[in-house]
This record gives sequence, structure tokens and C-alpha cells, in this order.
Amino acid sequence: MRASIVGGVVIAALVAIALVLPGLRRELIEDVTWWDAEPTDPATLPPATGPGLVPAAHTRVVLIDGLGENVAALLPAWQSVCHRGLAMTVDVGFPTISLPVEVALWSGLTQQQTGIVTRSGGKPGAYGRPLVPPLGASAIPAQVPGSIAIAEDHGWIVRSLGFSHVEPAADPNNPTKDLEPKAWDARWQDVAAQAVASDAKLVFVHVLRVDNTGHKAGVGEAYVRAAMSADALLARLVAADPGARWFVLSDHGHVASGGHGGAELAVRHVAGCIAGPGVVAGRAELVHVVDVSRALADSTGARLDRGSMGRPITAAVAVPLAPDQAVPPLTLSRGAAAIFLVLVGLGLSVWSVRRWWFAPWWFAIACASLYAIRGEPTLSMRMVYSATGREMYLTWLPALALAAVTTWLGARRVSPLRIVTAQLAIPFAVTAAAMAACGAWPVVFGAELAPVVPRYTAWMIALLLMASHGAAVVALAALARLVLRAFGRPSPPEPPRSEPAADA
Repeated sequence: MRASIVGGVVIAALVAIALVLPGLRRELIEDVTWWDAEPTDPATLPPATGPGLVPAAHTRVVLIDGLGENVAALLPAWQSVCHRGLAMTVDVGFPTISLPVEVALWSGLTQQQTGIVTRSGGKPGAYGRPLVPPLGASAIPAQVPGSIAIAEDHGWIVRSLGFSHVEPAADPNNPTKDLEPKAWDARWQDVAAQAVASDAKLVFVHVLRVDNTGHKAGVGEAYVRAAMSADALLARLVAADPGARWFVLSDHGHVASGGHGGAELAVRHVAGCIAGPGVVAGRAELVHVVDVSRALADSTGARLDRGSMGRPITAAVAVPLAPDQAVPPLTLSRGAAAIFLVLVGLGLSVWSVRRWWFAPWWFAIACASLYAIRGEPTLSMRMVYSATGREMYLTWLPALALAAVTTWLGARRVSPLRIVTAQLAIPFAVTAAAMAACGAWPVVFGAELAPVVPRYTAWMIALLLMASHGAAVVALAALARLVLRAFGRPSPPEPPRSEPAADA
């Protein structure tokens, strides 16, 4: 009876966990996409010194949002500008989301230094979360009187950057939406060309069509057509002020199926160039987006925040980055907490696994299946943000059958508590460790923070769903064995009865 009570309590706890974890996963996805993170130390760039750009009368910046490096190589106007200037590959840092990358571009501070990591949605009816107030006096735009920013759409991004004049204006009823978007779409290119041809010292034009197409259709023919269209606009803008100093940039690429946010090289490394007065033509290796920010500051006469790691462009070119040098490392405290949780899970597993087949092989197979079929989860993948996670869990459904069979057979030999621990200690510990590595535990208890770190955040979101499914299947198998024990026992034999005495 006591064993049955303990087993019932364990099963009830597992059912509760299985029900709670999917909701927790959805809440964490919302936090990842909505809130800011705690500012932390950035990745370290190699030190370098050298002369910067001299100020220019006109600085013009065209950023084609979402343009990958391989497609930029196909664009004639882009290549024409870059061949007469300094062409370079730019590491935009992590995460690869438009607003945080552009904040880094105009402030000189990385995503880790500002804590601005996404703000791209996450709330019903919201297109994003603009900075309120916008970037202040320490950023470049506010230091350049009369600075102008023009966006094709998603104007909330450029409205966050501190420019003196920004179009399109915000919808007064919803600041994340643009005012009269259809009318703006018809005239915005003319407005951008007029701004470029004006006497303004700094003009920024933000082109969104490539990114919009990448999200809808992936990197295919439609994406290339959108890039060609953006390139035609670039040619028109350069012709409006050919003597200006031009910065031609992107803020991230896309994975093949469409999406960005992760640390993949194809998303994080983009093409860029600087051309015009005072720029020597050439080809640079990998520089950081904050190095480009330093070049913008030098070009406009602005001064970056004291905390900026941006290096003079000549120095950055002379001392290029290693391919993953801009990816921020895991902090020591979070790494230690994650390792401790994994060790606890291993200890419980050693205690509970009496035979080799008691081990949680289902979990190893589930993780391997997800990796082999869908690839390593990253913040660039739609499946990571899916409310149901169907694309992910279809890969590990067969592994759940193994969890059920192992639990059913194991419960014949050991207590429900022991077999449940054998099947779930490591999956739960690894999930908890991923949450610790991301800094997600304060979020669970109500903190309004974005638990965004390279690799671990995407795995955390996948593991929460995997752990939920594992808990549900193990609970059902253990319950079936418990019911069989209670109701499937043979009835005890009746005691022998004496025969009645025969009549004399």
C-alpha cells in the first residue's frame, strides 16, 4: 500500500510537470522576443590602434535589411560602390536582430553592453518594442544636427535611434505601426532620394523589402528579386549625391528557409563597404559592427560612448576578427550553475539505473533525432518559436515509445520512484542546466528579462518541450504498471474446508 501511495504521488507530480512545462516554454519565448537582457561584458575584440576616417561633409548610409553576403555579391550597384571603396565582411554580433544590431551600429555598444537583444514582437498586436526614449546624446545621430532617417517600413526601428528627423511617422494609436503605410509606400523612395540630395550632414536609409521577403519565402528566387530591387534603389540614391561618403551595409542575413537571430555565420557575417572621399579602395577581412560604428562616428565628427570597443577602421582592417570572436562567451557563474545541475542529474541517474537498459536512452535518441533531422536549434529557426513545437516534436516521437517501454518493464523490477528517476533525472537536469546557462530562472519567478545567449536559449526552448513529453509518457507507463499491480493480481487461494461428517 505504501509503495502504491508513493507511486501515485510521483505520477501526479509528473503529470503536473508535463502540463506546466509547455506553458513555461511559451512564456519564455515571449520573454526572449520582448524584454531586454541584463547588460553583461561583451566578447573581447583584438586591440588595435591606427588613424580613423577624417570627417566628411556628407555621410550617407544605406542599410539593406536582411541581405546575405552571397546575394550581395550578385548586386551590380552594390558592387560598383564597393569596388571603388573599402569592401569588408562585417560580424554584426549576437543576436542577429535588426534593432539591436542597428543600436550597436549607431551607439558603438554591442548587444551585450546595451542589453537590447530582440524587441521584435512577442505581444499580441505588437510589431516590435521601440526604444522609449530613443538613443540619447551618447549615440551618433543625436550628435549630428539635422540628421535624417528614412525607412521603407517598420519605422519603429529608425524611430528608436535618435535621429533629428525620421520618416515614416508613427501611428498615434500604436507607436509600433507606421502612419498611413499605403501612402508612404507610394512615395517613400522619392523622400529618401530628396533626403540624400539635401544638405543634411547625415542621412540613413533603411530598406526592408529583402528582409520581409526572406521571412516569407526564404532565400530563393523571390529573395534575389527583392535584393535586385533594393539594389536599383541604391543606384538611384548614390546618383543623388555621388560625392558623399557612402556606407553600404546589411544588419544580418537569413538561413535558407528564412529567419535570423542566431549565431550562424551565414546570418552573422554580412557584406559591407565604405566609399567616397578619404577612403582608400581595398578589401578587408572580418571587422565588427562596432568598428563600423567608429568609422561612422569619425565620418560625422561624433564621439562614441567611453565603453565602446570600436576600433579605427584602418586598425580593424589590420587586425581582423576570428570567425566566432564576436560571439559572447557564457559567463562563469551561469556556466558553473549549469555544470552543477548536470552533475546532480548524473548522480541521481547513477543511483537509480540498476541495469544498462534503465538508462534514459530515449533522451539521447530524441536529442540526436532533432539534431539530425532539423539541425541544431538556433534562434534563427521558426520551429524554435512555434507555440506547439510540432516541427520539433515529430522528430522525437519514436524515442518516446522507448521511454514508455523502458518504464513499463523497469517498473516490474524496481519501485516507481526509482524507474522514474532513471528515465527523467538527466533530461530534467539538462533542461534546468540550459535554463541556468541562459539566466532563465529569474524569469520563471517573474523577472522581466530576455534569457538570450548563443546556442543555449534555442536548446532550452526545445528541451522544455522534450522534457514535458518525456514526463507525460513516463507517467502514463508508470500509472499503467501501478494499475496492473493493484487490479491484476490473482485472487489469494481460499482456505481448505473440512468435509461434512457422513451420517451414521
